[in-house]
Amino acid sequence: MRRVRVIGGGSWGSALAAALHDAGNDVAVLVRDEATVRLLAEGRCRQLADIPPVGPIAASTDPLCAKGMAMPADGARLMPELAHAMAPGRPSVLLSGPSFADEVMRGLPAAVVAAGTDSAAVEMVQQSFRASQLRVYASDDPLGVAIGGTMKNVIAIAAGCAIGLGLGDNARAAIITRGLAEMARFAAAEGADAETIYGLSGAGDLALSCAGPHSRNMAYGLALGRGETPDARLAEGRNTVAALAARGHETGVELPITNGVDRVVNGGAPLGDVVASLLARPAGSE
Repeated sequence: MRRVRVIGGGSWGSALAAALHDAGNDVAVLVRDEATVRLLAEGRCRQLADIPPVGPIAASTDPLCAKGMAMPADGARLMPELAHAMAPGRPSVLLSGPSFADEVMRGLPAAVVAAGTDSAAVEMVQQSFRASQLRVYASDDPLGVAIGGTMKNVIAIAAGCAIGLGLGDNARAAIITRGLAEMARFAAAEGADAETIYGLSGAGDLALSCAGPHSRNMAYGLALGRGETPDARLAEGRNTVAALAARGHETGVELPITNGVDRVVNGGAPLGDVVASLLARPAGSE
């Protein structure tokens, strides 16, 4: 039995805690408020209200961390960069991949990747989930995994916009494929391994996030495409696209889909104009 602490009692934190509990670990969750503590003690999660209660999960209030990109005053950082700044010299492992929290909470199978430069720490995370339905693969490229898990949200918004506009499944497939290439270019420019993007945290998570409105980012894009006002709480990609676009500009890498989403979400550009500009781009080679 391992003593495991999960930071954050939202949908994903609760789902991870349930999986770790099922695997026989001593689990507690650090959460924002006492109401969440009481819910988890009943085996319930506020964000997953339609999921039947699981076993009681211990929780307490404590300062929290974030997924995707953190936005401190001194600039946006990917999770491995933030972990290094907060705890220099200590091992950290990033967990990412195609995994809707409600399905993990129900105990349905999923595959994710644990990424870190300390192989012992990565193996410890793998072992912690070994008896659960969460299958954890190993990677030594935390930066690439972080980029895949962050950028896929932005590409999913673009795919949702295409479907919302009525552009069809062909357009969605084109966005997914070219978005994957965009993610790989950005990963290489940031010093990560571009091949990581073709694994669970990139291609796998992108396929899931673009599958339909079960994905918050896809649902956000669908609303934009239909001319509706989307729920701003839906999409992580909405909160990170400006930082990703800025980093792409700094490194000189082409991110046409990311830049297009940024123009719509943060620049107020008409969606039809952005789509037209993307379609007018010269088609290069794969």
